[in-house]
Amino acid sequence: MQAGGDEMVERSPKAIKRDFKALGRLVEGSGTQVAFSAIPSVAGKSTERCRKTHLINRWLRDWCHRWNFGFFDHGEGYMALGLLVIDSVQLSQRGKRILAYELAALVERALN
Repeated sequence: MQAGGDEMVERSPKAIKRDFKALGRLVEGSGTQVAFSAIPSVAGKSTERCRKTHLINRWLRDWCHRWNFGFFDHGEGYMALGLLVIDSVQLSQRGKRILAYELAALVERALN
């Protein structure tokens, strides 16, 4: 499941939180390790969307810690110069390499 662009504009934070909670109940007790990813920020988008993204991510991080789910926060770091393709929300080659490295480290920590 990915909550992103359209969801942040069209749905309320309460509805998005409800979906994450439902997914958490579905995987809880399954014996699998689960990590939720922060909703990516989008440079140059409306301040309302950025505010909602920040609120959901903060809530999601805390919720994951309370329920012993992993949380992968790529957050604001990917807004840095050189990690996004100019005038886009797509990661540059450098951004993709960094993301891959961070995801590999997340998996490594989960396995050890």
